[in-house]
Amino acid sequence: MNKQHSIYLDLLRFLAAFFVFISHLPGFTGGWFWQIAGFGHEAVVFFFVLSGFVISFVTNEKKETAFEYTINRMARIYSVAVPALILTLILFYAGKYVNIAHLDGLDSRLDHPLWIIASALLFINQSWIDTTVFTNLPYWSLGYEVLYYVFFGVWFYARKNTRLIAIPIIFSIMGPSILLYLPIWLLGVFCHRNLNSIKLSFQTAFGLYILSITGIVILSIDSLQAFISTTTQDFFNYNVNYVLLPSAHNFVSDYILAIFVALHINSSYYLFKAKPYFSFKSGQRIQNLSSHTFSLYLYHMPLLYFFSAIFPFNQYSALSFFSSYLLTPILIYLLSRYTENKKSQFKHFFKEFFLLFFKHTRKSRWHTR
Repeated sequence: MNKQHSIYLDLLRFLAAFFVFISHLPGFTGGWFWQIAGFGHEAVVFFFVLSGFVISFVTNEKKETAFEYTINRMARIYSVAVPALILTLILFYAGKYVNIAHLDGLDSRLDHPLWIIASALLFINQSWIDTTVFTNLPYWSLGYEVLYYVFFGVWFYARKNTRLIAIPIIFSIMGPSILLYLPIWLLGVFCHRNLNSIKLSFQTAFGLYILSITGIVILSIDSLQAFISTTTQDFFNYNVNYVLLPSAHNFVSDYILAIFVALHINSSYYLFKAKPYFSFKSGQRIQNLSSHTFSLYLYHMPLLYFFSAIFPFNQYSALSFFSSYLLTPILIYLLSRYTENKKSQFKHFFKEFFLLFFKHTRKSRWHTR
């Protein structure tokens, strides 16, 4: 993966998180600017494909060991997931204190906070049961992605006998919905491993690039997704949504969308391989912007719910607009500077923890002999 393409993927990654953010804004501001509210779910599908692509890159090109893979993934996820969960808890209960009626109707499962916290920290919040993590609705995707990390780690690093035992256990933890979306994530792995298998001219790559954008836009149309979903139900002569979580109800259109996303990644590789589109300074700006992607994705909903509890749109429309469209992004940026940058500290913590664990395990085995 060349530097130009890497910068472009960083830009897409940030834009995907931004689309998720703006897709939620109209719901807190009286429906204003609903025209910009598309591509939220589609952006998550893009994240899944890109995640598989990146994991394949770090394991095959960066040559991470199994230990490094585990430490790096845990540090990356927990460095933002833990602060996001703390922020969510604080703002949820503060919001209930200010305006209990505003948040009480969210979900009856919020009456079991200990289970919600435990499932969020273990990333089993989407395993068989759809567990809403208080007001942090985007957190659901981590329940998919982290289990994909675990699956890939076992598949890539473990011995054959270990894989035969571990992978069925992982699949059973996933449940039908997460397992159903695993091929979408693996498409990203396939996409990376076959980057150079077919040589594309600039003209062909550009044509496929335009085709991929067209396909992504068309598949983001709600009416088309509804038609595909209805057709799927008719084909199976059964409402498959009964056995799937809400996040997986559009699995057929998401499969098709993932193909266009993979096509976009591959075609853009040849475009950015041919010409340098980003200068050194613009590349640095994009990479700096993308470093806040994870925070933007996980912090925005707790903040939006909290501000909507303080400034209900039907009473304080101006303050609602200000807090949603301006104050929330500013706070996310400030929080991100103190959380995303702590990844190295999380990495050090997990490294020391596992080294101590392995040391203790070896001593215990020696004493039992």
